[in-house]
Amino acid sequence: MIWIILSTLITSLLSLWFGYKRLLHIHDLSIRNVLVSITIGILTYSIMLYLFKVDLLSEAVSGAIITNVYASIFGFFSGAALNQYQIRTKSGKIVYVHRSFISEYVPVIIALALILFSLYRSGLLTDLAITPIRVTSGLSFLGIGLWGITLRLVPEFREQGIILLDTCINWENLINYQWFSEVVLEIEYELEGSIKHFKTLIPPEDQPEVERLLSKKMREKVEEF
Repeated sequence: MIWIILSTLITSLLSLWFGYKRLLHIHDLSIRNVLVSITIGILTYSIMLYLFKVDLLSEAVSGAIITNVYASIFGFFSGAALNQYQIRTKSGKIVYVHRSFISEYVPVIIALALILFSLYRSGLLTDLAITPIRVTSGLSFLGIGLWGITLRLVPEFREQGIILLDTCINWENLINYQWFSEVVLEIEYELEGSIKHFKTLIPPEDQPEVERLLSKKMREKVEEF
């Protein structure tokens, strides 16, 4: 039992560091990467299940592996959540954001539901025995919930840049902007050496404010050169 707890703590701390360093962002994901990851996970689980059935993998080792997997999920998402919170704090006050019930409250409600479910899953709210697997399983949902709270589905225009999902686009990386349609704004920016763009909905009554903000940032960028 002690060695399982020690390995779980080490795994959690290492995963926390990797998550905090943001070695993976949402914009790095692709359908291919996600499908490959899911396939590898299913194959790994199937192999472990087969080895366990033929008595080549003991229950203790199986439990330790599963416990550490849950611990890695908790650590990674908790570290990412901490990093995202710091980024939002350092990005300054919100200058403009188009708020709606779906974009503002639904993600938070889902994240809070995951956090509450983590308490149930860990066994703290039930009469079930508290085991390393149950605890780390609950913590994995807790980490995902904390990460979800820090996400923003719509862009936040802040003093130091634009927060988009889990990424901060600094104003100096702004390349261009244009109105894709009457209510859709398209912003082009540079990120990690690549040119990217995103579209967002801007209500007509907010368009003058956003136009002034973006034109000001473009002028400031030109003046720097």
